[in-house]
Order: sequence, then C-alpha cells, then structure tokens
Amino acid sequence: MKFKKITIIILASLLLFTLKANDTTGYQNRADVIEFINMMHKKHGLNKDLLTNLFSRVNFQEKVIRIMNRQPEETMTWSSYKAMMVTEERINSGRVFINNFNQDLKRAEDIYGVPAEIIASIIGIETKYGKITGNIRVLDALSTLSFDYPRRAEFFKIQLEEFLLLTEEEDLDASKIKGSIAGAMGYGQFMPDSYRNYAVDFDFDGKRDILDNPVDAIGSVANFLSKKGKWEPNTKVVIKAELIGERPNLRSVFKPYVMVSNLESLGLKSIPNVQSRLEVVPIELENQEGYEYWLGLRNYHSLSRYNKSKLYIMAVYEFSESLAEFF
Repeated sequence: MKFKKITIIILASLLLFTLKANDTTGYQNRADVIEFINMMHKKHGLNKDLLTNLFSRVNFQEKVIRIMNRQPEETMTWSSYKAMMVTEERINSGRVFINNFNQDLKRAEDIYGVPAEIIASIIGIETKYGKITGNIRVLDALSTLSFDYPRRAEFFKIQLEEFLLLTEEEDLDASKIKGSIAGAMGYGQFMPDSYRNYAVDFDFDGKRDILDNPVDAIGSVANFLSKKGKWEPNTKVVIKAELIGERPNLRSVFKPYVMVSNLESLGLKSIPNVQSRLEVVPIELENQEGYEYWLGLRNYHSLSRYNKSKLYIMAVYEFSESLAEFF
C-alpha cells in the first residue's frame, strides 16, 4: 500500500508539471497574474497591454522548481565544496581577469574599501568571470517562482516587480535577458533588486551594465558589499580557531554574537590571540578527516548578504587568498 501511495504521488506531480508545460492559455490569463499586472499599472504606471503581451510569452520552467527544491550546498562537506569551487582552472582564470582589470579592481578597493581580491573572488566563484551567467530567461524563472512556487512566492514576486522596473529604467528587453534559475544576472549574479539599488556605472559610459560589462560588475560588487554588506575596511573575514573541548553545538548564524573571552565555554580558542572583547561567530566545517573551526568577523556577516551559506563564504575567502598574490 505504501508503494502504491508513493507511486500515485509521483504520477500526480508529473501530471501537474505536464499540464503546466502544455498549458496554452498562457500566464496572462491567470487571475494571479492579472492581479500582478494591475498592481504594476497602479503602483508604477506600467502599460497593462504591454505587460499582458509580455506575460503571454512567459514559459513555465519545471526545472526551475526542481532545482530550487534541491539544496546541494547543505549536504556537501567543506572539503568537497572547496575542491569543487577553488580549482586550479578557476585560479588561472582569476589571474587572467586580474591582469586584464587590475586598475579597475584597485580603484574599486580605493573607493569602497573592499579588497580587490575579494571582488575578483566573488566574480570568479559566481560565474567564472562571466563564462557561466545562466541560460534561462529571467522572465520565465521569476514568473515560475512567483506564481508556481508557493514556498517563496512573495519574495520572487518582489524580484519580478523589481525586474520589470529595472528593464524599464535601463531600457532593456525583459524577454531576452538570461540568468540563473533564481533570476540572478550578470558577472556578479545580482538579483533584480540588487541590480537596481547597487549596480554602478564604473566605466562612466552612461550605462549600469553588469550583464556584459566586467568593469561595471567590479564596481557594483564592491558597492554592494560596502553599502548592503557594511564592509569594514582593513578587517579580516575569518580567523582560525582550535577545538579544546568537546564538539560544540553552534548556532547556524552569520552575525558575530560571542566575545572571544567566552569562546572557552564553547570548547574553542582563537588562533592567533585577538582582543578578548572582539565579537565573533564560531564556524564548524566538516572535512573527510573530521571538523575544522573558524571564527567569523563582521566581514563574514558582510559576505553573507551576498549568499547565506557558510560554505560559499569560506570558498570566497579561500579563493581570495589564492588570488591575492596576483596583485
């Protein structure tokens, strides 16, 4: 009976996706989409006929839902994730990128206080310096997630709203822009709201283009970390820690919450010695051999504004350490 029940559930799910994929009525005829179009018209003055036409060309993306339901980073060990992200190929690509845009990276560091190697690291981790920026239409991805992914529909409706405003403001064709399955775009994989709020025209050509312009992407990543991340210049991201007691039960947070003087109660101590009143966030990373421990500082929290994953943040840090020698 249990097997039959599971089979029925699977078949029902497949039928749902098939019906959606073959739906010829289009998104523009759905009540929730019509409500969204009316909101965009009333709130922002966007043309309803143009929006209706745009949504008539939206395609439901089953694979967007499927991939969003997977969280591979959550199941990977740090050693596996690091081996995947911090590779010789990526380091070599980073060296080429730094050689080509050295002055722009240094200028961004001077203006925003974010180390050049951190900026270069993020762009390398996100898209391999523009080689992999996503191949799904952002309009399709955001529409699918806004209207067919209830778990995070409200967040993605905001992103869809921001995307349509962005394309209007920047004179972009909303039906042609491609990005990730979550709707992130360009060299630095900015979500639409981040593009609108933090992208900068770093080469002074009159356009904020993070889709095809690496110089604008460099300035925009630095601006994002400076403004949204509250980056602290001349401050580390993490420092090493040592386990001196039993394996601790640590909070899954990104903002520093414990003073160094209280680390011993968690069975940890910092390496090297730092100010006892400094606030840190203890980090546990799983390796094949066991666990390693780090202490995140305020810039650890800053990087979490880009991606709330300790594995991602540590990969950005480790990769930046490999890139620093090229400056």
